Amino acid sequence: MELAARLRSEAQRADERRVLVLTGTPSATRDAAGDALDAAGVSSENLTVVGPADRLPGEHLDTVHAGELLGRTRSAVVLDCHEACRPNAVGAAVGAVDGGGLLLVLAPPLADWPDRRDAFDERLAVPPATVEDVAGQFRTRLVETLRAHPGIAVVDADSGTIERSGLTDPAPRVPRGRPAP
Repeated sequence: MELAARLRSEAQRADERRVLVLTGTPSATRDAAGDALDAAGVSSENLTVVGPADRLPGEHLDTVHAGELLGRTRSAVVLDCHEACRPNAVGAAVGAVDGGGLLLVLAPPLADWPDRRDAFDERLAVPPATVEDVAGQFRTRLVETLRAHPGIAVVDADSGTIERSGLTDPAPRVPRGRPAP
């Protein structure tokens, strides 16, 4: 996957993180993640997969144990959100990616994701409420951010379509003025 190599190269030049969101079925996104990691030259020694230990090399952490990434840096982190999208896992995964690294997010199609309920929602539904009562506001905001933020690529892994390249070269910079005395 040439896009992953270009994202990582740009991230390294800017010393920033880049995000590659792979949407679609779990099997298609996991296969695409393997291809992307190979293309980007990420070694399994510098990779952590947060989610099911399925097909991808490297260290594996269950989503509920993503906090073990805190205080560490990795060249790449794969966050598999098919079974559960936990806000704390998202934060830990993002924070663990070193400058010049990649975060790969594996997710259902973005148009459907906010309305899906997963294992995290089941945990939030306290009787008499049911999982259908959980609003999914975090996923709604996450999808909005993934679609709008520079440096985030979105690829439909089922069709191989690049919906958004995420390339920002040159990297955006905040204009610097003279400081006021």
